[in-house]
Amino acid sequence: MANINQFLREHLNEVSGKNIHIAPGIDDKKINNAVKSFNFSGSPGNIIALFDNTLFGSGKDGLLFTGEQLISRPSFSDPVMVSYAEIATVEYVEATPSGKKDKVIHSIEIMTKDGKKIVIKDLLECDYTRLAQILNQVITDFDEYKEEQQLISIDEMDEVVKLAYIKVIINMTWDNDNIIDDKEFAEILLLMTRLDLNSESRFVLRAYMSSMEQKEPLSQLMDVINKGCPEGQGKSLHISVTKDLINLWFITGGQDPASFTFLQQNRDIIVVSDEEINLAVMAIRNDQNMLKDDVTDDQIKNALKELSAKAAAVGTPLAAVYLSGSVVGMSAAGMTSGLASLGLGGLLGLSSMATGIGVAVLIGVGTYAGIRRLTGANELTRSKRRELMLNEVIKQTQTTISLLIQDINYITQKLNAILLVQGTQDAQIKKMMMLMGQMTGAGSVLTGKSNKAQGSVSKLRCAQFLDENKLRALTREATKADLFTFIREYYEERSFRQIKDDDDKGAQVIKLVIRKELSNKELENLAKAFEAIGYFSVSDVLKGTAVDVASKAKDKLTGFFS
Repeated sequence: MANINQFLREHLNEVSGKNIHIAPGIDDKKINNAVKSFNFSGSPGNIIALFDNTLFGSGKDGLLFTGEQLISRPSFSDPVMVSYAEIATVEYVEATPSGKKDKVIHSIEIMTKDGKKIVIKDLLECDYTRLAQILNQVITDFDEYKEEQQLISIDEMDEVVKLAYIKVIINMTWDNDNIIDDKEFAEILLLMTRLDLNSESRFVLRAYMSSMEQKEPLSQLMDVINKGCPEGQGKSLHISVTKDLINLWFITGGQDPASFTFLQQNRDIIVVSDEEINLAVMAIRNDQNMLKDDVTDDQIKNALKELSAKAAAVGTPLAAVYLSGSVVGMSAAGMTSGLASLGLGGLLGLSSMATGIGVAVLIGVGTYAGIRRLTGANELTRSKRRELMLNEVIKQTQTTISLLIQDINYITQKLNAILLVQGTQDAQIKKMMMLMGQMTGAGSVLTGKSNKAQGSVSKLRCAQFLDENKLRALTREATKADLFTFIREYYEERSFRQIKDDDDKGAQVIKLVIRKELSNKELENLAKAFEAIGYFSVSDVLKGTAVDVASKAKDKLTGFFS
């Protein structure tokens, strides 16, 4: 049987067409309200679904599902938690009140193994019969119950999975015409950048592309992906790889996926439906249109809402299509940030896409309002909004060029070593190799300058001296709580002499400053974390401080009257 998390994600939407919300498409406000109201102590990213039983959509009452437990919170009552492992029976009950034959009261009675009865009733627009069936399948068809992150971007996954993923793409390019042409090679390099492969993995892939007589079977590669990916994420990866395969096929002149031989011949291995293929094609077209000059913001919004509806109809989260980022060159985080500038950050639901605190979680659902305030996106013109996404594309391309120069330099060094061993004396060869060495060396120097400047820019977007109390106030919400630890770990205590005037010798003060020797990626992630919590936004700071003060006052009053 499938993973319990995957099973619930795929079937709970059958319970209600309106009130059930499936991860990762649950609004941050609902999640924060539910975590507090349902007394849920786990990670918000582990929540599979929320049945919102409130009239105004606050998410404070209803049902909350994780991979281990069900929490029920009736209106004006305390939450009741029951783990699936403790449930003995689940029964759908219909009752007719005396004297009211035309009225039927629906409920579900859950009996635990220790004899406790839990009654679920008064749910708005709920298919009680289907809910009871799903819960019965949960207790009869599964032996293991485990909470886990609901969606993880590929760049956060194990290096083995990323290697197999790109090898699948490489296999397709060779199968197509027995050659990797310039366009295909460029797209593969961009994909390697988006997936954040390390230098060793890039070397493995270079060797793989140059010796396709030792090509690994597709079935073997997909088996590596299925076994190595986080539990319950296999289907999402299959959809993502389908999107990247079709995109590369389109770039080389392909038109109709029905005539895409590699995909059609391997449907039993890739395991993807016609509806999921159509969803991937729709996402590719939307991505390409998003950066066109003649496409308005309203058209982009409508297209993405249509895409989101299509994903819901297929029964898969839209974010699954973007696990490897956007085909136009944006990473998963960049895609989220770009949509955030349009006020559409919640469509992808990427706030849950991280094993810990990765790039994607920093700018996930609900944070787009802060980004809009910081960037002035509410007043930005159509072209300026699109510029935010184009900047991400440019950044990814520059990073790819930088990595390409590193790889060329590596190959040049290897070739020089071989020529020395072989004792080649040809003056022309030596001259050409010296010239290549100069060019790659200069490229490495220029890349170093660019990286240093980029790091400085990212550092400017971070707090020079961290205000820990301010940070704590801004990360009180459940969906931002982990960001406190994430940001704090990048800072260390250092002693400074504080001098007030010329005659003052100064006193030693301790301040929190950014750790030295952080990589560009770490600085970029840190900057995005500050943006995500609104650290430099006056309204967010005031709101966080007000909540902090109110909470402290409440604690004092509680202590006074207890």
